[in-house]
Amino acid sequence: MFGIGRGAVSRLLILTLAVATSLTLALAPASAQGQFRPVIRVDGMVITAFELAERQKFLTLLRAPGDVRALATDQLINEKIQLREAALAGIEADEDEIRAGMEEFAQRGELDVEQFLQLLDQAGIDATTFREFVTAGIVWRDYVRTELMPRVSISQAAIAAAMAEAEAEPGIRVLLSEIVLPAPDPASRKASMARAQQLTGLDEDAFAKAAMRFSAGGSRNNGGKMKWVDVTALPAAAAAAVRGLQPGQTSRIIETGEDLRLYFMRDREEVSGGTPRTMLDYAALILPGGRSDANINEAARIRERVTSCDDLYPIARSLPPEQLVREELPEAQVPANYRAELDLLDPGELSSRLTTANGAMVVLMLCSRGNEVPRSLTEDMVAEQLRNQRVGTMAQAVLDKRRANAFIETLGN
Repeated sequence: MFGIGRGAVSRLLILTLAVATSLTLALAPASAQGQFRPVIRVDGMVITAFELAERQKFLTLLRAPGDVRALATDQLINEKIQLREAALAGIEADEDEIRAGMEEFAQRGELDVEQFLQLLDQAGIDATTFREFVTAGIVWRDYVRTELMPRVSISQAAIAAAMAEAEAEPGIRVLLSEIVLPAPDPASRKASMARAQQLTGLDEDAFAKAAMRFSAGGSRNNGGKMKWVDVTALPAAAAAAVRGLQPGQTSRIIETGEDLRLYFMRDREEVSGGTPRTMLDYAALILPGGRSDANINEAARIRERVTSCDDLYPIARSLPPEQLVREELPEAQVPANYRAELDLLDPGELSSRLTTANGAMVVLMLCSRGNEVPRSLTEDMVAEQLRNQRVGTMAQAVLDKRRANAFIETLGN
């Protein structure tokens, strides 16, 4: 008998594995091999047929409006660029953040993560599609907060200019106390949520003591007490939560990107003023792909099932925030093309005749037309609004620039 050395055995094993792999690939269905072929390259980063098909199925399940393939392609290209920018800055999402993001998204449909994953499985959608969708959003949000937010500064002159345009007008002013609980990460948010639930229903003295003990807001040393402010000057979520409160009542828990908030209504009063200007409250849903058959059909479906501007939020929940614009402005400040179209509409009516400068289709809806909403702002509120506007604009500019400079190659269907 001739012996076989260790080196020969190793070579034999390698050869056997190589042959087996070749046979496996040769025998695999062509569709299984083809689903992972590249269909788009973004500066060398690959989007596969599988990713594109799965994202289309995911968006279809979420009832995303418009041309779903165009939207899926647009999202995946943006996410490749966003993930790269975040990686260059050393930013990545950990498992706790991803799990929390998945839970938050599932809760929008009043489901937990496991129920949402079961829904995806029933629709034949791979769970990694959901995970990657959430991860990209988390990473970009963290990038914007850590890399862009520190670059934004609001001058006192800018605040003063905004305040000069926001004088008190007829409406309701409120006298509130606040408790701000930190929630910069999933663990902190969970702990703060548990504490917030314990602080609801307190009387004024107990609320003030809790504010001094637990609040992270600048008002904590004053027992959480705020100055008189018009209810519409508050952030939208806070305004909605306190508008119906009576003195002595506590708001529901309000979640923001960085904290949780509770408000206690100490007093409220009517405010009188001069003749208000006409205000237009409108919503514009931006559909990529222009006036395609898919977008025209989607606009018709939206018209059938939407009766108010609030009904557009569930439709747009899977879209980037900039694709649903909701504004309330003095009539003269509304963009001219929107204003002309809104003049033809009654509240609750919808138009799909406009397109943006980039060729996207606009589904425009008049929410209401009426007297000017009162605006009594504090300097802190004005500064926060200006800061959020500027960082949002900056983030979009960064993404637009990176995408414009990227080499994007479509390889086939």
